[in-house]
Amino acid sequence: MRWNVFKAVLFTFLMGAVFIGGWAVGIRSLSKHSVFHSNLLYPYLTKDQIQAKISKLNDPEVYQFKKNEVELDGFKEPVVLEYGFDPSLQSTAEDLLARFKPDLGAIVAMDASTGRILAMSSMNRVFEEFKGNPAFEQLYPSASVFKVVTAAAAIENQKMTSNSVMEYAGRNHTLYKYQVLKERVTGWKTKSTLKEAFARSINTVFGRVGVFALGKGPLKSFSNRFAFNEPIPSEFPIAESQSADPSSEYELAEMASGFTQHNVMSAVHGAMIAAAVANEGVMMEPYFLNAAYTKSGKPIYHSEPMTFKTVMTPETAQEVQKLMQETVASGTSRKSFHGFFKGKFSELEVGGKTGHLTDKTSGGRIDWFVGFAQAYGRKLAVSVITMHQKYWTVKSSYLARRTFESAFAPKTHASNRHN
Repeated sequence: MRWNVFKAVLFTFLMGAVFIGGWAVGIRSLSKHSVFHSNLLYPYLTKDQIQAKISKLNDPEVYQFKKNEVELDGFKEPVVLEYGFDPSLQSTAEDLLARFKPDLGAIVAMDASTGRILAMSSMNRVFEEFKGNPAFEQLYPSASVFKVVTAAAAIENQKMTSNSVMEYAGRNHTLYKYQVLKERVTGWKTKSTLKEAFARSINTVFGRVGVFALGKGPLKSFSNRFAFNEPIPSEFPIAESQSADPSSEYELAEMASGFTQHNVMSAVHGAMIAAAVANEGVMMEPYFLNAAYTKSGKPIYHSEPMTFKTVMTPETAQEVQKLMQETVASGTSRKSFHGFFKGKFSELEVGGKTGHLTDKTSGGRIDWFVGFAQAYGRKLAVSVITMHQKYWTVKSSYLARRTFESAFAPKTHASNRHN
């Protein structure tokens, strides 16, 4: 009898302990995904969910990052958006556009290793055709920036290197059918390495690479690797970049060289491309927010670095880095970086790609620079687009240089040596 009573008491005690323990574990598990407030369950939001809610706001101040307290569906109180910008770098980007006043412009700076957007500023003074934040839109031809994609495809698929030599005829920035559609170069011709052709942005060389070395399928496939033709995951809606769909060999040459209106991308995507080159071929998801929480302090979103895709092998990325470094050292952006590597920035590795084209929609002259700077274990990617109509106020490559200078000022890299 006593033994039966003892067993009953013991069973009741153990069941109670299991119930209490399970309840405690359940609460701890629940706390990772949601919080309670005013008898409402506030779930942690995914990146896609918070983008869907933000996209409904249609508030220019939010998309220009001038306001961080917003009303989101499903929340009884305002939501605070905690941006991940570096205050000094953000101030630099805003000041540069305010000072030089391009008709349209955007500056995006990204930590290449994590995808964190450290600065983003934009301006649209005259182009009524373009709505929204210029950094998010893909209405602009990518121009010769697309040569990064073509070069990476040639290096990885055709085993070319930065020192591969090619023959071509014609000027650097023209693209005529007779120069690119004959497999054998005839008449007056010259030779160029892939590195020299990239640095000087020779359209004929890249057109011929597209037609005779790659072909439509491989080049289109590599553009998809670089995140063209697909949504970009982010807390803010970024327009989907598009690569051309050539229907002839000449259109393929236009696509490969960037001499077309049909390759289009956003400034954010430009930073992602440069970041992937600097990050040994790994493209990270961009993120603008560190966190989001209700006004009373309940967390609803927390960001962390996420790999988007592997764009190319580390070996290919290293070769593309050489091409982009040559652009800054002796190519189309050498004037903007004149004297940059003397003195306090002598240890910095910098590479980039320029792009220039007249936009047929607005008639504005587009000027791109996408590039990277790295030193002391830090990798920064920068994308700059400016557009001008009558008067040219500043080169995008110069704005990029000033952004690099701000990010790697002596006080910054001196502290990095000790970290």
